[in-house]
Amino acid sequence: MMRRLSLLALILAGGTAWPALSLATEAAAPGVRKRREPPPAVIPTDEVKAAQKLYDARNYQGAVTQAKAALNRNERYTPAMLVMAKAYFKLGKNEWVKTLGEMMRNAGASEAERSEIYQMLAFMEVDKKNTPGAIEQFRKAAEAKPDNAVSWNNLGAQYLVAKNYREAGPVLERAVQLQPTFTKAHLNLGSAYRGVKQFDKALAEYKQALALFPRYADAVFNLGILYLDAEKMPDIDTTAKLNTAVTYLQQYKQMLTGAGQTVPPEVDAYVTEAQDRIQKEQKRIERQKKQEERELQRAAKKAAGPGVAAPGQPPAPPPPAPPAAAPRPAAPLRTP
Repeated sequence: MMRRLSLLALILAGGTAWPALSLATEAAAPGVRKRREPPPAVIPTDEVKAAQKLYDARNYQGAVTQAKAALNRNERYTPAMLVMAKAYFKLGKNEWVKTLGEMMRNAGASEAERSEIYQMLAFMEVDKKNTPGAIEQFRKAAEAKPDNAVSWNNLGAQYLVAKNYREAGPVLERAVQLQPTFTKAHLNLGSAYRGVKQFDKALAEYKQALALFPRYADAVFNLGILYLDAEKMPDIDTTAKLNTAVTYLQQYKQMLTGAGQTVPPEVDAYVTEAQDRIQKEQKRIERQKKQEERELQRAAKKAAGPGVAAPGQPPAPPPPAPPAAAPRPAAPLRTP
């Protein structure tokens, strides 16, 4: 406990001595020991509001300073610790975030406060490209505050990174149930469905994301990839499917260019792939058509019998006549 208090003192005062607290006692009657009552806890609401306001204004160092002022009045006030932790996270001081998270747990932080700490710890793992670690922390965040759609979406997004589409689906379904207008959750759910080859469901989720946000470039891109990768799409043949992929990918390029953003080089590669596959499909259709025509001709000829022309063919010549018999030589004359 003493180590934790001294560490908190360093956070609050930058290494200065912890302020001494004095407890006033009433004079006890002669021969009677009066029980000492602890002072009431101070609730530094104003200081925390000021710290949060500075945080919202992206003045993170100012938020830290104001949160310290709150903790100088009440060292166990977890809302002040949380604002400080969020500010330190924005400042890239991850070790302080971990320390404050541990202090908050020891001070009895609420489930909602713990969820926010887990979210920050998860994003630290994302930055380190530690997907299993990120999944673990995002799951803790979601379980600590199960009514938070953002936590479930973040967990589902990491499952997508891990290509664990079966685990991603139920998690992202929960996110859109909690917040039906959450465009990113609809987009991620569509990708989860695409990963398990439920292409009709993926199409519905991508289109729902686009309906909620018509200029959502990521939804347009994913629609292009869906039509490019799906083996089949309902009520559409292969050529039309690939042409639809090209249309969406070209639209995505136009949206990025219009917004002054660079188009990733792989987008052109996807367009080229779709166009090459369209040409191959057209050639395949032509070969199949000619093969079917030949088979029909053979079948018609066989059914008609010899000497009868198949439809569209000139009549076959009649078979050659058998050769005429050679004349017999005259019988020799008999002499009497």
